[in-house]
Amino acid sequence: MQETAEQPERESQPNSAPVSAQGEQQLSEEQREEQQKAEEYLDLLRRTQADFVNYRRRINQELAEGRIAAQSNLLSQLLPVLDDFGRALGTIPPELATHPWVQGLFLIARRFTTLLEQLGVQRIGTPGEPFDPHWHEAITKETRADVPEGTILHVSQPGYTLGERVIRPAQVSVAGASSSMSDAPA
Repeated sequence: MQETAEQPERESQPNSAPVSAQGEQQLSEEQREEQQKAEEYLDLLRRTQADFVNYRRRINQELAEGRIAAQSNLLSQLLPVLDDFGRALGTIPPELATHPWVQGLFLIARRFTTLLEQLGVQRIGTPGEPFDPHWHEAITKETRADVPEGTILHVSQPGYTLGERVIRPAQVSVAGASSSMSDAPA
């Protein structure tokens, strides 16, 4: 009986070796597949995170641009009022300049320009500076020999910027080249 009992044990041992090798191979293959899936999911997660960061940056940029566009629109509607105020203050006779109500008007104008500066609005267009078509609009050209060509001579209407955005270009008179003999027909 002992031989019979040992015989099935011996028979099961050789059969179990190939089964366990196949099981290990199958287990190893399943682990590789699972590892590959995990890497794919990790890659997908990284891409999703990068897409979200890009989306958030794009939304913030669009919000900032929208805010600047809205401010520019409002400011472009207020600037004519500031221009009118400046013209009115420029026509006040000197004998009335000391009256309290005139001083109040000057105070209001100062507060308005200070508020614009605090908002980041910059005034552009100064006589003597070089003409830049991005910031200035030439409304006249004068031939002058005493100043270099392209120099702003007179500012008809000041311009304004908000950051790098032009709200309104300055309307200016620009010095042109003096006529020389080369310009004359031969």
